[in-house]
Amino acid sequence: MTKTIIAIGGGEIGRIKEYEDGRKEQKPIETMVIDNKIIELTGQEHPKLVFIGAASGDDPRYFTAVSNHFGGRLGCMTENLVLTQKPTIEEIRDKILNAHIVYVGGGNVTLLMKTLKETGADKVLLEAYDKGIIMSGNSAGGCVWFESYDNDEDDDFDINNMDNTLKTKSSLGWVPGYFCPHWNKKYENENNGDYIAKNAIRRMLNKESKFGYAVDEGAAIMVRTDDDGQVLTEIISKPGAGVYKLNPDLQKVHLNPGIQR
Repeated sequence: MTKTIIAIGGGEIGRIKEYEDGRKEQKPIETMVIDNKIIELTGQEHPKLVFIGAASGDDPRYFTAVSNHFGGRLGCMTENLVLTQKPTIEEIRDKILNAHIVYVGGGNVTLLMKTLKETGADKVLLEAYDKGIIMSGNSAGGCVWFESYDNDEDDDFDINNMDNTLKTKSSLGWVPGYFCPHWNKKYENENNGDYIAKNAIRRMLNKESKFGYAVDEGAAIMVRTDDDGQVLTEIISKPGAGVYKLNPDLQKVHLNPGIQR
């Protein structure tokens, strides 16, 4: 049995962004190659996709965008699993274990991890993964499958005391290493709004003697695991996007397709 994870570093799926002044903006589609690959791996013409939006507090607008994209454009049967409403474990199992694809949305990783553990969905996801159901996610939904992410969205992080407060936190741990999305949105040596600097992340990994992966928006890591081991392959959907390996010695190495760990 081959088990599959596709962890996306970010990128738009054609959502409509609404501003406070009433303006609406049609966002581009930046992950089409990746999303088609997710669907192709199921072997189904119209696979069933279950969306988990807990990282964004189950904002219904997010599911609308997912449904329009994966359902309307790509032919999936989409269903929303609203974990913040505390469904029963039977309801969680019914939705996840009868899906072909689990797609986890972006937002706050710590909120996502807390919700998965409180509802027991983390254990159901592992059962689904072991059955061969495709696990996927964007941004926070990419971080969740790896060993760790960072705490830059949490109360214990201080942008003015970054070197002492930036640290890794545990996620599900199915893939070794730290996962950093939105790499191409970060500046090298200074902070950029919501995004901490690349060199701060390297210092964090060096301090903790850990390695990790940095993934641009419009790129993804596909992880396929079977009896022979775990193979990591990059999928590029947006021109110029890439996947990089971050080592404790602060060197950045391009992740080659099919690299074996």
